[in-house]
Amino acid sequence: MVSIEISEGELIVRVHGWHKVLAMRGVLRIPLSHVRAVRARPKEAYFDNVIIEGWRGVGTYVPRKLAAGLVYTTDGPSFYDVNDPERTIALDVQGEEVRRVVVQLGSETPDDAVRRIQRAISSE
Repeated sequence: MVSIEISEGELIVRVHGWHKVLAMRGVLRIPLSHVRAVRARPKEAYFDNVIIEGWRGVGTYVPRKLAAGLVYTTDGPSFYDVNDPERTIALDVQGEEVRRVVVQLGSETPDDAVRRIQRAISSE
């Protein structure tokens, strides 16, 4: 699971607990100006529908259970940390090593996170 921070023009995704090991990454930093869209409970969170040719990436993939780390999809490289698609958000980004970030939130609801990120993007 992750938490989302917004600080000094950056969106910071912090991966917590064992998910740091599973995803092989602890933090992603994305300039707010590179975030093109944010969505709650996106279809990409149902990772078995996206990762159809097997896991090609760095991290952990357990079908129907977990996707964590960098994965190459038909849309390009994406970062995942998901085991419950209903608690996720997706960030569409440009100018970064990944095109999409799909993560499961800890305590914040997806709708609250989306509103908070959209406010930050619009004030940027």
